[in-house]
Amino acid sequence: MTTLTAPVVQPFSKELNTSCCFESRSYKEALARLNLMIQNRYLGVLTGEVGGGKSTLIRRLFADLDDMTYAPIYLCKAGLKPRDFYGAMLTHMGVEPCYNVGKARQQWEEALQARTAQGERMMVVVVDEAHEMSDAMLSELRFVMNHNMDSCSLFPLILVGQPELRKILRLKKHEATVQRIGMQYHLTAMTKEETYGYIRHHMKVAQMDKPLFAEGALQRVFAASQGLPRVTNQICTQTLLDVTNKDLEVIEESHIARVLADMDRQRGIGGSSS
Repeated sequence: MTTLTAPVVQPFSKELNTSCCFESRSYKEALARLNLMIQNRYLGVLTGEVGGGKSTLIRRLFADLDDMTYAPIYLCKAGLKPRDFYGAMLTHMGVEPCYNVGKARQQWEEALQARTAQGERMMVVVVDEAHEMSDAMLSELRFVMNHNMDSCSLFPLILVGQPELRKILRLKKHEATVQRIGMQYHLTAMTKEETYGYIRHHMKVAQMDKPLFAEGALQRVFAASQGLPRVTNQICTQTLLDVTNKDLEVIEESHIARVLADMDRQRGIGGSSS
């Protein structure tokens, strides 16, 4: 009888179960606020730098939701317009959307009321790359979240985007939408100590006892990544590939420096690629 061995999960890959990911202070706070947005059916906003861990957070959020209670819906489209939004939502609800935005809005209202009356699972809608939404869609959110003369919300809708979204929402023309935002949070990068803990934690989760990252190596990773998880993942992954089959016990600062130099060369930065 052949024994099947589970595939080895790399410590810094997207394949790592989100429940095993390192939780920085900002990550924990963001997750708590996202859950409050859902419980209170808010129009919420989550922002963070590119590579700051927003996607991981949303995957974790969806993974933790009770399938019997919630129906998660993820939308990600550059330049999202009202027609795109209603089309995607109505299709999810099993309704053929009208092309006309006004009629699609009416379809949406009717379908949402019917869904709620039937006691179906509550939708949890996440709009990613929300900083690229059209002005028309940002304004349309007033109607999307307006039910029973604005007395209640039937579902949570969470906008996720880069820091630019915060600047956009400060514009006077979006004041009516901003007033409907129930909660907002900006996900910050990891501190130096958290970055060290992140690397050690992910190595432990992947059951990799060696090589160990020396203190100097950890310092060099943080200096290059500034605590952004995606950049940290890239550097550590490339480093582990670089030392594969070298039977090293410890990764030193010099190894990180070599990997960073090679990454720059591959991007055409800092000298000739020949």
